[in-house]
Amino acid sequence: MLIGDCRNRQRFSAAFFVILFLFSSYVGSAEVIYVEPGNSIQAAVNNSTSGDIVIVKAGEYQENVLVNVSGIKISSESNSSGAVLIKARDGNSSVFRVKADNVTISGFNITGTGEITAAPEASNSINTSDHGNNSSNLSDTGENPVTDQAPDSESNASVYLWDEISCPPAGICLEQVNNCTIENNTFFENQYGVYLQNSRNCTLLKNTFLRNGIWLDEGCGKNLLLNNTIEGSNLIIGAHCWDNIMFQNRVLNGNGISIACCGGNNLVSWNEIVNCSTGIDIYDVQARTVLRDNLITGCREGIYLTFVFDSRIYNNTISNGSTGILLKEDCHDNELSDNKITANNESGIYLLDHSANNRIYNNCFNNSINVKTENAEGNIWNTTQSVGTNIIGGPNLGGNFWANPNGSGFSQKCTDLDKDGICDSPYEVNGSEFDHLPLCSVS
Repeated sequence: MLIGDCRNRQRFSAAFFVILFLFSSYVGSAEVIYVEPGNSIQAAVNNSTSGDIVIVKAGEYQENVLVNVSGIKISSESNSSGAVLIKARDGNSSVFRVKADNVTISGFNITGTGEITAAPEASNSINTSDHGNNSSNLSDTGENPVTDQAPDSESNASVYLWDEISCPPAGICLEQVNNCTIENNTFFENQYGVYLQNSRNCTLLKNTFLRNGIWLDEGCGKNLLLNNTIEGSNLIIGAHCWDNIMFQNRVLNGNGISIACCGGNNLVSWNEIVNCSTGIDIYDVQARTVLRDNLITGCREGIYLTFVFDSRIYNNTISNGSTGILLKEDCHDNELSDNKITANNESGIYLLDHSANNRIYNNCFNNSINVKTENAEGNIWNTTQSVGTNIIGGPNLGGNFWANPNGSGFSQKCTDLDKDGICDSPYEVNGSEFDHLPLCSVS
């Protein structure tokens, strides 16, 4: 038995070393492939295998790259987007079209040809309601729905007619992939900066977009958009998109953030949205979406909900626009709390078109007109009184703080004989609704 035992151990040891050798050979097979100006990034990708790193040296490249090798990283040598410029050779195609999982693209300046005159329409997923030039209206960015009209015979510009199946012209298009990362890139003069088509678990991190933005088309889920800057465009979450996170992004001088119908459980948090037509626009979302801790300033509508159910909107700061929060077309069962809505020149909150049964409490309203309602009754303007620090620092939670810029608002003048931070009389919101526990100024 001892001899057999030794032989078994010898066989096990030999097998172990064979496995270790094969594993080591596999790990060691990953290569670094360098691309210099004048050479082809596509050729380097074609010659790569999973685990390889393609490093592109400083310079200018003009090509469209199809990435169909999984598990590779394509990066500039310095990982600085200013060092490597990649421009589309074919303006009707994406600069990078990614069709493989676990791909990373990092550190590039990515630009289209600048010749495209029409853009695709993404599955009719964006709000086309009639509220004017909001985040659903893409005309300001040139991202208008494509038509079947022929190109102008007097123009040499390309017109791209998208079949809504393959990738549209974008800086980077992720086409039905998982676990890809797009980081530290700069995008400009693309019809879309980054376009995700039915892709999941992807990360967009620390990218800069100039006059083009981010579009998650139908079916995208569990993607993370973190610390990106979008100037002069928008961030769009298309139809049937679930569980996406938009965190610490900056959207400036464009159309803000839009979330289209039929998805849910998306989180929009700690974003800064400045001078946009609409800050955050949600259309026909009937499963919980959370908007929290966002700073929205200088937008015509800060938050715009159309036919939205069961969303949570709290701890946002909305100022210096026309309307702070607008609810229309039967928005109901939404909760709005802990928001600071100030210095909006038309109204702090506007409810219309049978928007009812929304719970609105512990908000600070400080606008010339705080509430406008039109065919919208049955909303709830306070919660049950309970001990806790309210939005203006008082000792109890209850209703809302009703102020106006000249200091004569209801909450600024009401009596509070028992010093519980709640006004002694209710506040009439409109002819049929009351805030029964309006907050009182803290002395």
